Amino acid sequence: MEHHDTEALAPAGHGEAIAAATLGPAAALLRQLAGRLCNLLGENLSFPEQRQIMRRYHSLLDLAAWLDGLDIALAAGEPRVTARHVNAAVAYVAAAFEGAGGLAARLVRIDALLDFFVAVLGGGGNAMLAAARLLKRNADGADDAAAPAGAAAVPACPRPAGARVWEAAEYVLLPLRGMRSAEMSALDRVAAPPSNAALAATAALARGAASAAAAAAPPPQILHSTHDDGAKLAALTPEQLLALKVSAPGVRAVPLVVYQLSRRPQLQLNPAARAAPAAAGARAAAITLKVLRGDGKLPVAGARVIAFTDLAARAGAEGVSDADGLVRLQLGASRKRVELLVAYGPAGYWGCHRAELSLHSAVRIRLAPIDLAVDDYLARLYGRHELGAGAGVSVAVIDTGVALAHPDLAVAGGAAFVQAENDVGGHGPAALDGEHGSHVAGIVASRGAPPGGRRGVAPGVRLMSYRVFPNAGNGATNYDIIRAIDRAVADGCDLLNLSLGGALRDEAVHEAIKDAFDKGSLCIIASGNDARGPVSYPARWPEALAVSAIGRLGSYPAGSTETMDALAPFSADDAAVFVAGFSNVGPEVDLTGPGVGIVSTVPPAAYAVMSGTSMACPAVTGCAALLLAAHPEVLALPRDSKRAIAMLGLINGAALRMGLGTEFEGLGRLP
Repeated sequence: MEHHDTEALAPAGHGEAIAAATLGPAAALLRQLAGRLCNLLGENLSFPEQRQIMRRYHSLLDLAAWLDGLDIALAAGEPRVTARHVNAAVAYVAAAFEGAGGLAARLVRIDALLDFFVAVLGGGGNAMLAAARLLKRNADGADDAAAPAGAAAVPACPRPAGARVWEAAEYVLLPLRGMRSAEMSALDRVAAPPSNAALAATAALARGAASAAAAAAPPPQILHSTHDDGAKLAALTPEQLLALKVSAPGVRAVPLVVYQLSRRPQLQLNPAARAAPAAAGARAAAITLKVLRGDGKLPVAGARVIAFTDLAARAGAEGVSDADGLVRLQLGASRKRVELLVAYGPAGYWGCHRAELSLHSAVRIRLAPIDLAVDDYLARLYGRHELGAGAGVSVAVIDTGVALAHPDLAVAGGAAFVQAENDVGGHGPAALDGEHGSHVAGIVASRGAPPGGRRGVAPGVRLMSYRVFPNAGNGATNYDIIRAIDRAVADGCDLLNLSLGGALRDEAVHEAIKDAFDKGSLCIIASGNDARGPVSYPARWPEALAVSAIGRLGSYPAGSTETMDALAPFSADDAAVFVAGFSNVGPEVDLTGPGVGIVSTVPPAAYAVMSGTSMACPAVTGCAALLLAAHPEVLALPRDSKRAIAMLGLINGAALRMGLGTEFEGLGRLP
C-alpha cells in the first residue's frame, strides 16, 4: 500500500467487510509466489534450508486457500482498507521478490508478507496500515542488513514461530495399520472455508482458553481422498492435529513429503558466487564460445555450458547455446583461467568437460552425437532381446509420464496423480522434466533397434505410465505417490519402478509399498544420487528393492561428462566396471544396474543420454520382468504376500556378484 493511497482513508462503518471475491488477485499472487519459492529447491540447498522453503511454500498456499471464500470483517471506526490496497501490497512484494538477492532475504520478504496478513485477517485498519508500512520497508530492502543475502543467513527455525490458524500444514491421513479402515470413512469430509468465528475460536484455543466451547477445534479440512475408507490429504492446524488424536484415535497424520527425481544432478553454480555481469557496452569482458557437432561442421543449439573459475566455491558463469551454437559467458574478461568447463548436450548429443584451461572466444566445444549403432553399457548387457521378451509381466513406471507418441514405446495405459493440478494432463510426459519418465520407460521396454532406435531390456512387457510429477516442475508428493502405487496394484502391475527419492523417513509411501507387497507386487526403487550418501527413501524400506548404479569405462565417449563419474571401487572381476561416483550406497542396497551414460527414449520421438540411479533402477526392473516371464508358475500365484516373496526369491537368487562389495552392489546385477 503506497502512502498516498492510505493516508486519508475514511473510517469503516458497522458491518463492512472486504469481500472474499475481491481478493482473487492477492490469492493468485500468493500461489505464484509459492511456485517461485519452490523453484529455489533446485539450487543445491541444504536439507534444513529446503525444509524452511517448504514451510513458507505451504504457508503461502494455505493462506491463498483461506482467502477463497473468507470475508474479512473490518473494525468499525478504523480506516477502511479495501481489497485494492491488499492486492497492491501483495503485488509490491511479488515484484520485489526476485530482486531480493539471496535465499535469506527472500524468506524475510515472505515472512513479512505472512505477518502482514495476520493484521489483514484481524480486520483492524490501523493495524493493517502499520503492517503495510513495515511490509513496504521490508520489500524495499531496508531490513536486509538483519538477514544478509546467501543461504547461510537463513534462520535455524521456521518462521513465523507461532502457528496461524490459516497456516495449517498438509498431512496424509492413514489408518494406524494398513491403507484402509472403517475409521477413515468416518472422518468429516466437509471442506468449507472457515469463518471469522472459526478464526476467533481457534485463536482462543491457541491462547489456552479453558472453556469447552473454545477448545472445540474445527474438523480437519479434507482436500482429497483416495477412497472413502482410504488415505486422505488434509490441512491441519496444530490444534486440529491434537483434536484428531481424540476424535479419531485409529487415524494417524503423516506430514506431506516431496520426493525428487533420481537422475544424476548436473553441476550448478552457487547463485551467490556467480561472476559479476559486465557493464553495459563492455562486450570485451565476456567470452563467446561456439558449440559444434563432433565433426565441427554444424552448430549445436540448446547446450548448457558452465565455466567454473573456482570449482570448490561453485563460482563462474553459464549460458545456453543459441541457434548458431553461440554461448556468451560473463566472466569479466576476454580471457579467463577456468578450473572446469562443462557442456551438457541437448537430446541427441553427449556432454563434454575440460579441466584447467585458458578460456577465450577462439575456444570451440565439440559434442559427440549419439550413435544408436554403438552400444552403451545397458545395450552391451541387455540390448539383444526379442520383441516379445517379458511378455505376460506388467510394469508400472511411476514418474514424470511417458512419451505416448514415441514410435519405440507402446504404453498400454495409465493416469496422472498430481493433486495440486487436479490430476489434469494425463499420463503423457509432464511439460517440465517429461523426458525423465520417457527415458526410464525406454530402458525397460523400448521396442526400437539400431541404427534408428535402441532396444529396452524387456520390450514385451505391458508398460503402464503413472505420472506423479507436476507439469509445472518440482517434486512429487508422498500423497500422489501412494495414489499411484494403489492404482498400479489395482491395474495388475507386477513390478513398480520408482526412480525417485528423498532424505525424509516417510511412513506414507512405506505403508503403500507394504500394501503393494501384501497384494503380490514388488516396488523397485532408485537408491539416490548423493555422491555415495546413504540410501534414500523410499528405497531404504526393507519391502522395496533398492538399486545402486554402476558404469563401465569405454561405454561413453572420451572427455564426456560421464568420465567424471568413474570412481573406485572397480570390479574385481572386470577392471573396467565401477560404482558410479554419484550413487548412494549402504547396507540397504539390494541390486545394482548400469546407470552411467545410458541412451534411451525421450519426447517426442528422440533419444538422449542420462545418468543416475534413475537409469539403473529400470534396468533392474526390466531384468526382473524377464525372470518373471520365464516363470509363469510364479506369476500365476494368488496376489498376496506369498506371491511377492516368491518373486523376490526368484529375483534375488539370480543376481551375479561383481566383486564391488556388498554396500555398493548388494547381491550384484541381474543376468
